[in-house]
Amino acid sequence: MAEKQKFNIKDTLLCAIFAAVCCVCSIITVPIGTIPVTLGTFGIMVTALMLDFKKGEISTAVFVMLGAVGLPVFSGMNGGFGVLAGPTGGYIYSYLLMVPLISLFAKKLKKSFKKIALAFLGCLLAIAVCYFIGTIHFMIVMSATGSDINIFKAISLCVLPFIPFDIIKAVVAIIIAVRLKPLIK
Repeated sequence: MAEKQKFNIKDTLLCAIFAAVCCVCSIITVPIGTIPVTLGTFGIMVTALMLDFKKGEISTAVFVMLGAVGLPVFSGMNGGFGVLAGPTGGYIYSYLLMVPLISLFAKKLKKSFKKIALAFLGCLLAIAVCYFIGTIHFMIVMSATGSDINIFKAISLCVLPFIPFDIIKAVVAIIIAVRLKPLIK
């Protein structure tokens, strides 16, 4: 029978450090329209690439809960349930699904083309999930406020402007993880 892996002080510290990474990255924003470009997805990608699934998910959940209780850890130094219920809340919720996707594809991330390509694929799929959940949530919230929004308008506001930035974030996150992951073993 396989022995359960114990969650030790090092694991707890790693979760806390990467929750803090997510917090810091998320407050950095560049306003380009209705939804700002943030480094939030970058923080989530680095977390998922550096940690195993369990620790990555714990770190992400801590980040989301810190914001939900009102700490200013979301984009533009905002926090509270109102942010999660607002137009961009779906993007934040999706972070919890991004981590397992990236972790699945980047289990043994190393300096090999195949492993890096798999990690990049995981990041791209996770970003697609983020876009899907976030855009659906955006449409629901905007429709509830009386805005005339359709899928094409939502995609032009919530997805298209962000694709180049998110591809760059994925590449940089992978470069960082490949170089730093061996240091936390």
